[in-house]
Amino acid sequence: MNSSGYLLAREMTTRVGQPLIYLVLIISIALAVATVVPAMRRNLRYYVLALFLNLVAGWLLLANFHYRIATDLVLIDPNRGTIAGRFYIPVWIEDEKFFFWTLILCGLVLFSRYKDQVWQTALGALLAVFGILTFFTSNPFAEPLKDFHAAFIQYSMIATSNAEPLVKAQAYFPLYGKMVGFYNSEYMWTHPPMLFISYATFAVAFMGGILMLTKRDDVYEKLGYSYAKAGFIILTIGMLLGYPWALTAWSGEPWWYDPKINITLMMWVAYSAYLHARLYTHRRGMRVTAASLNYLGFFGVVFTYVSTYLIPGIHSVAG
Repeated sequence: MNSSGYLLAREMTTRVGQPLIYLVLIISIALAVATVVPAMRRNLRYYVLALFLNLVAGWLLLANFHYRIATDLVLIDPNRGTIAGRFYIPVWIEDEKFFFWTLILCGLVLFSRYKDQVWQTALGALLAVFGILTFFTSNPFAEPLKDFHAAFIQYSMIATSNAEPLVKAQAYFPLYGKMVGFYNSEYMWTHPPMLFISYATFAVAFMGGILMLTKRDDVYEKLGYSYAKAGFIILTIGMLLGYPWALTAWSGEPWWYDPKINITLMMWVAYSAYLHARLYTHRRGMRVTAASLNYLGFFGVVFTYVSTYLIPGIHSVAG
């Protein structure tokens, strides 16, 4: 079993990726300053473009690393000596999740058709926050795929040692199960990215609601509503795609009690209520009610994401 090519690719991803993520931080800070300094505000779009190009470059670097994993690493049953398969891992797991979310949000901001300065400035401020959070909370280049790397290296050491067959099996079967049910699952290529795309649209919708409240201009609320509608459709499809995955991956387990699944359902209900309330904004007080549900929904988005790290469950990385 030769994993030297994989190790070199991982080292290269860190060596090239770390300067990129520092550029993401610097540009995000400059973007934040540009939203409050009038003299810099005229160049706001260029900061967004620079951030987008850096995020795309980083994502392509990660994609290359994942490609090297698929081509260089082979999972072998250590007791039979047969090839069990390769790892075809999408580029939105572990610390790559928030990076991917920020990339999608940056694309939405960059290609927004509404060029109003207030709208662009608000979205620029939101994007700056995401860029800074990406650096400090979800740097995917510091230790690329840390959990996968640790599991595979441990398996490799045991599989090539003189350990008893039972010990080798104990190292092999958990990794094999995760390869089949998680890393290589076709649902992994559809369910998570659709959720993160919806999260990005909900972030834009949230800013529309904030501007409606602060600027007293319905045009921003209507913009937010248009993004919320698209996000709701994507979220619903993504959740439906997760259902058959849950049935196969967690067969026999009470997965429907998982905290993240229930929090996501509550978020879906909040946005469903917002979209329905939005139909009655011609009635007195309903516009404020709808805006409040928009805020509640985005709070649900944030809570859904952080619950993975705080609340134990089948989706969780918490202990």
